[in-house]
Amino acid sequence: MAFRLRFLTGLLVGALASVPALAQSPPPAESPARFVAPGEFEPQEAIWLSWVEKGWLGGGPFSDVALDVMRALTPHVRVRLMYSAFTDRDTSYRGPYLLSPAEAEARLRERLQREGVDLARVDLFYHPQPFGAIQDPGPFFLRAADGGLAVADYGFDHPDPRTEAIDRDIAARLGLPTIHSSLVSEGGARQSNGRGTLLLVEAVEFARNPGLTREEIEREHLRVHGATHAVWLRRGPADEEWGRLPDGRWGIGTGGHVDVFARFADAHTILLASVAEEDRDRSPILRETYERMEENYRLLAAATDQDGRPFRILRVPVPDPATATAAYDTLSAEARSWFEGAGPGDVVEFYLPGGYLNFIVANGVVVTARFWREGMPASQREKDRRAREALEAAFPGREVVQVDALPLVYDGAGLHCHSRNQPVASPPSE
Repeated sequence: MAFRLRFLTGLLVGALASVPALAQSPPPAESPARFVAPGEFEPQEAIWLSWVEKGWLGGGPFSDVALDVMRALTPHVRVRLMYSAFTDRDTSYRGPYLLSPAEAEARLRERLQREGVDLARVDLFYHPQPFGAIQDPGPFFLRAADGGLAVADYGFDHPDPRTEAIDRDIAARLGLPTIHSSLVSEGGARQSNGRGTLLLVEAVEFARNPGLTREEIEREHLRVHGATHAVWLRRGPADEEWGRLPDGRWGIGTGGHVDVFARFADAHTILLASVAEEDRDRSPILRETYERMEENYRLLAAATDQDGRPFRILRVPVPDPATATAAYDTLSAEARSWFEGAGPGDVVEFYLPGGYLNFIVANGVVVTARFWREGMPASQREKDRRAREALEAAFPGREVVQVDALPLVYDGAGLHCHSRNQPVASPPSE
């Protein structure tokens, strides 16, 4: 499998058959205006998050992380929280349950209020299709010179058409035009500096669009993003791979989404993941990640932006490698599909592909992960500290908040994967 489908593919398809479909109207026709993809470090109108009361592969509920993220974001930016009528087992319900939209909203409001979230800064957005990592199928916002917004409508490889249609549904409800593309592309696979340059990853783009050349893929991404220049990286971290790896463990990652290992801090600065020299021989997976990130560094060091200027490159550490195990016999049919080659009686061990660059940035704050928990080696606590300091240096004047994002890593995802940036309508002044 070239790309594992993020959480809740087949698991809820049958359960959701009884949920009334979202009243859909066709999105407005494409606008003749030229739209561009803003940088996520620019001023943001809102951050979209998802509310899913379930974990994956033994991890904690995604909603536990969403609560911490909302508490960190709301002093700086509004949150648009996408929720559904699906609830999971808890002290009040023997789930899973499907509620009416009104019941789901009332239940969610009560939970947010109880957890100390500022409801005045949160907009609730009902959608019948629950989905955790909304970065991939959710609305990727573009902006015109006059401040009008649009949504990029890429293909999304998913067995349920309701998930593939999430971006178009939201565009229609917001009254925004869509810019359609036949390319298959997830939101986490692309990064824009907001001035005309994109970061793309060969391993991801070729896997999603077999039969297309690099030139064809690049030309289409530039068209949709209103960009003029692309910088291509090769591969992501080794523990981001999908399927059974050479050491016998499984990978549950994206295969190399750029938001895991390379991000723009501003229009001219790129943050790149790094394995320290003293760490690279600790394990084969770290050595492979080291080689890949150094190759990406050489590519970035030789690259220029849309105006021919070199980039400033800052390095951010990767966390210590981590794995988890699960008994194959206890997994659902959907979860078993993630471990091709395993069978009854097996205990599968899989990598938890964490990273600090899978952060959310909005206005005065950067929300990133922490991975150290009681009982873990001191080296992991040190990595958390170094990563926070690196982000503080890259984003001067912004508060850097670290939250426990481990439940999302069990989904092969992270904070950025479970969010979407919505830019302000007015473009920034140069």
